[in-house]
Amino acid sequence: MNQRGKTWQQNSAIRRKGSAALLSVMAFMLVFATACSSENNESSGSTAASSDSPSSSASASAPASEKPAEPPVELKAFFPGDKPTDFETVMDAVNKKLVADGIGATLNIQFIGWNDYGNTTTLKTSAGEEFDMFLDAPWLHISQMISSNAIIPLDDLVAKAPELQSSIPQPMWDSNKFGGKIYGIPLGISQGIIGGFLIRKDLREKYGLPPITNVDELETFLYKVKEKEKGIVPFATDGRYADGLVGLFNSKTNGDNQALTMGMDVFYNGDKNGNIYPIYERPGFEETLKKLNRFFKDGILEKNLAQQENSTALFNQGKVASIPYSGDGVEGLKFADALKVSGVQLEVAIMNENQTHYSDFKQWNFLCVPSASKHADKVIAVMNWLSIRENHDLLEYGIEGKHWTPIGDDQYKVVEGSQYSFPGYVLTWRPNLVRTPDNMIPDDLKWFKFTRDSNNFQLSPFAGFTPNTDAFKTEYAQISPIKDEVLKPLGAGVLNADKGLNELKDRFKKAGNDKILPELQKQFADFKAGK
Repeated sequence: MNQRGKTWQQNSAIRRKGSAALLSVMAFMLVFATACSSENNESSGSTAASSDSPSSSASASAPASEKPAEPPVELKAFFPGDKPTDFETVMDAVNKKLVADGIGATLNIQFIGWNDYGNTTTLKTSAGEEFDMFLDAPWLHISQMISSNAIIPLDDLVAKAPELQSSIPQPMWDSNKFGGKIYGIPLGISQGIIGGFLIRKDLREKYGLPPITNVDELETFLYKVKEKEKGIVPFATDGRYADGLVGLFNSKTNGDNQALTMGMDVFYNGDKNGNIYPIYERPGFEETLKKLNRFFKDGILEKNLAQQENSTALFNQGKVASIPYSGDGVEGLKFADALKVSGVQLEVAIMNENQTHYSDFKQWNFLCVPSASKHADKVIAVMNWLSIRENHDLLEYGIEGKHWTPIGDDQYKVVEGSQYSFPGYVLTWRPNLVRTPDNMIPDDLKWFKFTRDSNNFQLSPFAGFTPNTDAFKTEYAQISPIKDEVLKPLGAGVLNADKGLNELKDRFKKAGNDKILPELQKQFADFKAGK
């Protein structure tokens, strides 16, 4: 920790000690005054009891005894990432308001680098170290934390936190339990996934093309850019996301045939009837592989897509005509700088947007309380307090006027020069409280508002179903490398479609698909039957 962080913690400790000392003096004075009053009452006899006595009236209106207020407890939290700029200033304001509002707690938030966060939190919980909250997730180690009793269920405490309950839609509460219990407060701002493309509207209109509503129309746009705009790449994305293109460019995985997620990454999918199948059996899968291979040969995909790590920067420089888009309120913000390029206009193209949109309402970040914490009630009290707009805004956006200014009830503008940016996914994300920045791409704002409303999604038949991989963990471990070794090259178009599909099927078979698939189907049948 740098010297500035140490100084802030030392000053905080001094302030807490000073507050405790002041409370002790006040308590002593109160006890002394009460004792004197008692002695006077006893010596006055019946006169003290007279209703005409001024001193009697004052004594009657005061409580016989008053318990001195306890100093607030300090809640220690661990979160991943780097400490935000100007964090101490904001936390000082947050802690003062927590005390003033009578919550009985203050926050001591410590950030741990991403590379060390998982191991560090595992070691701290397994050693029984006393701290009060931390971020966990299905992509981290929440399942292991639950099975080892390293974190506690929070159902009873959440039931006493009305503001927290109302700030999170009920489907989100219902779908983010583990074994039927709340083991973490779900942190998210959207209720489902809307995927599509962010494209150069100015180029589409330049060549007289209609708004894009399906994959075929998108393909026409991409080939027109390739033909007419020599300095612009038709489509780009980072190589680490290349496997996602196998679904993104699939014109048949929409509506009634939509592939539904079921907590198993991209390897197995389901349909609305509850049937589970491996990824290569998706409708339109083989056709999409051939399309991507053709895109690569024709120069529609960036030639170095498999190794690309800076596609966002290229798009923002006006060098790319289209890029993957997700209406989650976060991803779209990365591309706002593209609007600074002269003549650039942007729009979102959602394929078959009038289809039925399914969601399992799953979130991927959770605020958890370790078993060693002695202040679980205070943690939930703080989470309830952060579910009130002015408190939420203070921590998430900073000090009003210094770091940000409000625009209406649900937008904000960053004050020029402010660099404060709190990672809301660790503590403050609430679908019903989030504000959007004033520079958000209009189409991005439109679709983010759509994804925030749980009424826009139909409950996936796989909602709440989390496969137990213990029965086939050896086989599943052999399937996991397929993503990097086969699916990503296929998505980038660099692998021949026929050869790649055969390799994919062969790898699944050798890994033990014949054991995994029946087990998954059995587990899902048991889940639907309530077993």
